[in-house]
Amino acid sequence: MVELLQRDGRLTVAELARTLGVTQVTARRKLKRLLGDGIIRVVATVDPFDVGYETPVIIGLKVQRGRLDEVAEQLSRLPQVRYVGASTGRVDLIIEVVTRTNQDLADFLMTELADIDGIVDSETNLIVRIYKESWDWAIRDEKT
Repeated sequence: MVELLQRDGRLTVAELARTLGVTQVTARRKLKRLLGDGIIRVVATVDPFDVGYETPVIIGLKVQRGRLDEVAEQLSRLPQVRYVGASTGRVDLIIEVVTRTNQDLADFLMTELADIDGIVDSETNLIVRIYKESWDWAIRDEKT
């Protein structure tokens, strides 16, 4: 199925049915259920540099014990934050933030991020070039 998607980025219900070895009716019904249940979503993504956003960053955050969920929820509500994940290792949360300019990033770091109680420390890593951004991990067939 990965090959079908990589061909032109589209997969018809007929191709999906053929790949899965089911009828088109079955494929359409299962796809509708997966979409309706929120298990899969159809989204569009762009390279932030191509649309004028010059400062995508990955920020590692150390958070006070017991406040992880609270801090993650607050971060998730901020429009500049497009990813929030709990992590193992040196940091407790990893967030991805996209701002248009360095000044916008500075404002985010010094106001919005600084206003969240429970953040102990942060490390900001500026992304200067994106080499790969893939969303097809869930459909990989490990046998092929």
